[in-house]
Amino acid sequence: MNPRINKNLKILFYLSFAAMPMGSFSQPALDSIFARGKVTGVQIVAHSNNKTHAYNYGKSNADEAGKVNGSTVFQAASLGKVVLAYIVLKMVDRKMISLDTPLWNYYQYDRIKADTAAQKITARMVLHHQTGFPNWVLNPTAKQWFRSPLKTSFVPGSSWSYSGEGFMYLQYAVESIWKQSLEKIAQQEVFIPLQMTSSSFLWQRSFDTSGAYGHNKDGDVTARNEPFFTAAAYSLLTTASDYHNFLHALATGNGLSETTRQLMISDTVSISKNNIPRSEAASHISWGLGVGIQRNTPGTAIWHWGDNGDFKCFFMAFPEKNNSIVYFTNSENGLNVMPEVLNYYFGTQTWWALQWMDKDF
Repeated sequence: MNPRINKNLKILFYLSFAAMPMGSFSQPALDSIFARGKVTGVQIVAHSNNKTHAYNYGKSNADEAGKVNGSTVFQAASLGKVVLAYIVLKMVDRKMISLDTPLWNYYQYDRIKADTAAQKITARMVLHHQTGFPNWVLNPTAKQWFRSPLKTSFVPGSSWSYSGEGFMYLQYAVESIWKQSLEKIAQQEVFIPLQMTSSSFLWQRSFDTSGAYGHNKDGDVTARNEPFFTAAAYSLLTTASDYHNFLHALATGNGLSETTRQLMISDTVSISKNNIPRSEAASHISWGLGVGIQRNTPGTAIWHWGDNGDFKCFFMAFPEKNNSIVYFTNSENGLNVMPEVLNYYFGTQTWWALQWMDKDF
């Protein structure tokens, strides 16, 4: 996952449309952002000043007539990691799991049997992205991935390095504790309670008609991924409306004790990597328990992005202000216009998370 944020943003556009108040949105102005950015389809739910704005743009499949609407299902990619983090924090409240007990005690993962350091990895290290694992050893959708050896490259807990592999290990430990699949756990603990009726980690028959197709940077339709394997790190399928329900619960601590909610955003680690000087953007970013933390002019925000190649997505929420945005696209170009989108909804400012993604990730 390595999104490149478009640096050629038009400052005059920012000044014209960035600070429009919630409730006074211009459909043509938003349409212009995505038309110029060559983004095929978009789904947004944003909340500010006690008002919620839903916006849909473009096509679910560029080769067909159908348009994106509020029921279109998108690949949420890495936003599924945050759902797993929320489940783990609920488990902490119930004393089903300890953040600092080695996951090896819950599940003896065959891929790390040869790495004694990996056997000391804890849930906290996974949520902080401090496992020492690579992002992926192989393409996780390939059959060879399941048998590939997994090794740490540094002492777990000593540094930050983004890893989908870590979240898969955590998923297996959680499934071992519950003795059921993550899909069933998520339905019981997240999707049903939060009325996320169009959400699943597995392809559903209803998605045959509602599921969006991905598109490359030229706008050509790519093969639609229809996951048959539950993967917290990349297989979540959902809508912006559904995920907005989840984000609101996450930001307000619905389903969590206040102690655990505070822990999620206060137990943070530096995202600086070993022997790499910290950039200005990185000095405004840290990583909490499953979410990124950004500090800028409006205050402290939780955020995450997703990138499955031909699907890009992003969320950001300011818990103290009750402001948030959930953004899904079915385009390889989807994250290029993210600074414009955030400026449009929340006013022109420095988005350190996006700068960091562009320069340092």
